[in-house]
Amino acid sequence: MADYHADQEQLDALRRWWKQYGAAAALAVTLAVGGWFGWQQWQGAQARTAEAASLVYEEMMAGVTSAPLQDMDPKRLDAMVATAQKLKTDYGRTQYAALAGLLLARLAVARNDLDTAAIELRAVMQNSHDKELAQIAQLRLVRVLTAQEKYDEALSLADAKVPDAMVGVFAEARGDIRFLRGETDAARAEYQTALTHLSARDELSKSLLEIKLNQVQPVQVAAQEATP
Repeated sequence: MADYHADQEQLDALRRWWKQYGAAAALAVTLAVGGWFGWQQWQGAQARTAEAASLVYEEMMAGVTSAPLQDMDPKRLDAMVATAQKLKTDYGRTQYAALAGLLLARLAVARNDLDTAAIELRAVMQNSHDKELAQIAQLRLVRVLTAQEKYDEALSLADAKVPDAMVGVFAEARGDIRFLRGETDAARAEYQTALTHLSARDELSKSLLEIKLNQVQPVQVAAQEATP
């Protein structure tokens, strides 16, 4: 019973969050919370890369994981930026440079500098030799453009062909854009696609998607679902 109440409280909190902040808040979630997907997955696959670049990368990652960005001392944040810039400048042909670009984009978003974030993400998309990292940067750029209300450009990027593992997250991003433009029928279709491709183990994302989907349900259907 206690577990049930805990789950219900979490779901209620999600509903309140979505009602208050709406689709635009997905930018912060994607970049600041879900952003670890690219870092962790690629880190496990790194091999035969310049040892010097690896050491700089480890230094940078130690700074990232030691505390939440919003709680960090400004001097430590500046040091992290300097380390990331060193990776981009001195080891531009390695994938560490792309990872540094993703970090710089996160830092820019944390400072509400979306123009700089977009520049960093475009650079990763254009220069990374790793398709997965480029697609992660592309998804984050979609979120940044959405927050900037550049909906046409964001939708164009979100319509790209992606691997099966990323179909759901790109569909959700398109749904958020459609929702913000008032295209509820199209948003509903995108959210349904996202749910279809979501991992069964990702309960939190499923709950949030269901909240979004319910928000764009036709009035008659929503009323029927609300009836005991």
